[in-house]
Amino acid sequence: MNSIVLMGEVASEPELRYTPDNLAVASLLLRFPSSRPEEPPYQVRVSSFGELAQRVVDTCRVGDQITVEGQLHMNVVERDGRKEKLAEITARRIHQLSPARVLSLTEMGESSGEPGEEDAAPPLNPDEVPF
Repeated sequence: MNSIVLMGEVASEPELRYTPDNLAVASLLLRFPSSRPEEPPYQVRVSSFGELAQRVVDTCRVGDQITVEGQLHMNVVERDGRKEKLAEITARRIHQLSPARVLSLTEMGESSGEPGEEDAAPPLNPDEVPF
């Protein structure tokens, strides 16, 4: 089973594009701290598809704290004549964390509540996000 959950900060505005058969694809960079204070933060590309991609573009902004659930893929790219492996996550769900709400975006376009409920939710601690 290939499953990963990462929490971090949106490091780039989500980019929306479409496949030749008109499937929406959104990608963004997720930044999270390294395990050593002297190292810079890590970044990984997160891709989402379909309705989830559209919702990500509509709701996620640079600086937002999100938790991504999905699958990890290693892509091989060639740079300067050398092959490099780059990690990428294909998102199944994205939980957008804010002081007032958790918005769950899924592949099926489900959200965490009825419209307008986000404003009534009590503040959540990121450690209490359900998975």
